[in-house]
Amino acid sequence: MAQTITHQTAKTQFADGGEVRYAYRRFGNTSKNKVPLLFLIHFRGTMDLWDPLLVNSIAAERPVILFDNAGVGQSTGAVPASFREMAKHVIKFLSLIQVKEVDILGFSMGGFLAPLVHLDGPAGLVRKLVIAGSGPSAGEGIQNHSAEQNDEVNRLAGQPTPSFEDGLDKLFFAPTPTSQAAGKAYWERIHERNASTSGEERSKFVSWGYEDGGAGLQAMVAAFGPWLDVAHAADGDYNRLGDIKAPTFIGQGHDDFMIPTVNSFVMQQKMPDARLKLFPDSGHGFLYQYAVEFASDVNKFLDQA
Repeated sequence: MAQTITHQTAKTQFADGGEVRYAYRRFGNTSKNKVPLLFLIHFRGTMDLWDPLLVNSIAAERPVILFDNAGVGQSTGAVPASFREMAKHVIKFLSLIQVKEVDILGFSMGGFLAPLVHLDGPAGLVRKLVIAGSGPSAGEGIQNHSAEQNDEVNRLAGQPTPSFEDGLDKLFFAPTPTSQAAGKAYWERIHERNASTSGEERSKFVSWGYEDGGAGLQAMVAAFGPWLDVAHAADGDYNRLGDIKAPTFIGQGHDDFMIPTVNSFVMQQKMPDARLKLFPDSGHGFLYQYAVEFASDVNKFLDQA
């Protein structure tokens, strides 16, 4: 009997796009001929930083694709300073691996890219969207945290070597014993993929230790400027949310420290076929705190006709 491939054991493949060689992994249940689900990770994230409990729970029911965008993780090239350009790389990558139809799960920054892939990509490329801990670009009703809180987010998210104890505990999880305990469990799980399980070294956060001079981090930060500015609405998705015909499932934590929870509601209200679920006692990283429940929600949503 063949051994099941998991997030911890899957081998990295590469797709040569000329200026960028994209790193990715494909695994999961292919016996039911389901559309593959592409995962798009958070700010500074690589595909090694996904929670294996979430990924494997979804992969038990369908094929999944994990992916490092340009300049991230094991992919080559430079990180674009625009979310729309990042989305174009996703579209190019899917073309290179000859995926004609895909579902997309975008978490945090990945949730900015997912709608753009649908809006800017070929017709019929994206079947369904899952948006987690995210929100649309600037527009009426979109809120920001206080300047003080935003400064704290920037400090924690931009430090050289992010860790649970000094950053992700506050950025991803609620300040309660239950949420913090779930966060510690998540942090342990993301280290389950390593050289001993996969035969490959783990990639670290983008601009880890500022070894690249902070170039990748700075490009990602630069992308937020236009996204949060109504003067650059043409580069965002807010004014086009009504054009998103793909059925969409939006998940969010009770109080997101990074992206105000209310923005998920605004997104749901402006999209023609979106549903929203909020998870209690949780924050930005609710999908890791409720990994099994959220995976079940995702699988059920994607299986609906």
